[in-house]
Amino acid sequence: MLRIRGRNASAAGAARRPLPRPDLAALRARVAALERGGAGSARAAEAAVVTFGAPGVDRALPGGGLARGALHEIAGAQDGAPAEAAFAAASGLAAALAARAAGPRGTLLWCARDGGLYAPGLAAFGLEATRLLAVRAPRTEDALWTLEEALRAGVPAAVAEAAAGPTASRRLQLAARAGGGLCLLMPPTGRPIRAVAAATRWRVAPLPSVPRPGGGPGAARWRLSLDRCRGGAPRDWTIEWRHETHRFSVVAALADRAEPAAGRFRRTA
Repeated sequence: MLRIRGRNASAAGAARRPLPRPDLAALRARVAALERGGAGSARAAEAAVVTFGAPGVDRALPGGGLARGALHEIAGAQDGAPAEAAFAAASGLAAALAARAAGPRGTLLWCARDGGLYAPGLAAFGLEATRLLAVRAPRTEDALWTLEEALRAGVPAAVAEAAAGPTASRRLQLAARAGGGLCLLMPPTGRPIRAVAAATRWRVAPLPSVPRPGGGPGAARWRLSLDRCRGGAPRDWTIEWRHETHRFSVVAALADRAEPAAGRFRRTA
């Protein structure tokens, strides 16, 4: 029997190790953008993704951001916080990304379980209520059907407070690809049902904000975890949301690991 020793053994083991699967949705979007782009192909390729605006996070994603025409899952993580605060953090992230996907004039769809969206909070994340189509859908089946129809109709971004199983998530992925929109799913906090067709899967946990030097509340801050990414690796960041620029930024002390996120936009009792 032939035995491989030393560096050769390591090389053989590396050769047998499976390569990461590419993010096909991101690749398709970039190829389509390049084909349409002509002289501006680089800008068109950038438009095929939705960026966080924080280089530390964007660099970890294939294509430099969340692929349009794809399904992404965002779940609230408690990490000692109340479930309501965790879900609010996930909602804030979804609102900021959906607003960036739609641009300043695009219309967005949001399927809420209880209809309790809070307009001033949404505006803090760049999502004006005047361009939001809110649907109250307590039943998961209704929310997923509405989301699928809206994506096929070409909405630039659609959010649903619901979990999707294997079949439903694949249907949503196909609908997002057909319409080119960003699809965001938010499963109930504490009971994440994995959307198997999701291109990325995120967990968001609220963190205490740092007061401003002159007094007053500081920027909203979250712990952001990328649990799954086709063509990428799991990562963690501490991020906060900059209301002035409508962008996320990495917390300075953890700039090599993370980026900041934002606070709550739901009305509380």
